[in-house]
Formats: sequence, structure tokens, C-alpha cells
Amino acid sequence: MMKFCRFLMLSASVLLIGFLSGCAASTNATGEAKTGKKEKVKPYDPTGSWEYTVATPNGDSFGVMLVSGANGLFEASLQTDQFGTLQVTDFTVVGMAFSGSIDVMGTIAELSGNFDGDAMTGSVLLGADSYPLQGARKAQ
Repeated sequence: MMKFCRFLMLSASVLLIGFLSGCAASTNATGEAKTGKKEKVKPYDPTGSWEYTVATPNGDSFGVMLVSGANGLFEASLQTDQFGTLQVTDFTVVGMAFSGSIDVMGTIAELSGNFDGDAMTGSVLLGADSYPLQGARKAQ
């Protein structure tokens, strides 16, 4: 009978250790349950209307950049206060960074910058000159 009690105690101990180990393995370091699934990070969506300002030596230039598209394939155009509507060619968005170019009266200007939520900063490179660009997404 004594051997049976020892066997029973040993079996119960092994089951208890196995149960506790399984519970401990099902949470992460912060005590949250592990789901076994990786959380997908939603890519940044720059679509919308962006009011922008480009600071130049002749005064600020204002306008609206319209961004459309989805799934990493975007198009953009600039509605400018001085040159009308300009199509942004080769417009790309990688992560939070954007780039493209516009034709300003026969001269190519390069745009580059970064989105930060509903704000953007960057520059317009025209020849050897660089002008700061800043803007904000308009509420829809």
C-alpha cells in the first residue's frame, strides 16, 4: 500500500509540474496570452488631400497635393497657386518616405520627404536649389 501511495504522489507531482509548465509557456514576458499569430502591421496609407507650403526666396508657395491609390501603388498631383495642376511622375511611397518629380515650366523638380501621420515634411530640389516643404492632411 505504501508503494501505491508513493506512486500516486509521484504521478500527481508529474502531472502538476506538466500543467504548470504548460500554463507558463502560454504567456509571454508581460503575462499576456500567446496567440501563435503574428500581428500584421498595416502599411501607411498616404491617400487624401494634403495642404502644403514650399518656402522660396520669393515668398511661400501654397497648394494641395492629392494622393490616390492603394496597396503601395500611389499617384499624386499638385494643385499649385502659381503653375496650375502638375502631375507627380514616378511617385513612390516606401514606409513613410515619399519621392517623385514634377515638370515646372520645362524644368524637372524632385520632391522627397516623409509622412508622419497627418503631417509631412520634405524638400523640393530645383536645379541646385532646395526648398523646404511642409504640409498637413486635410480632414475628410
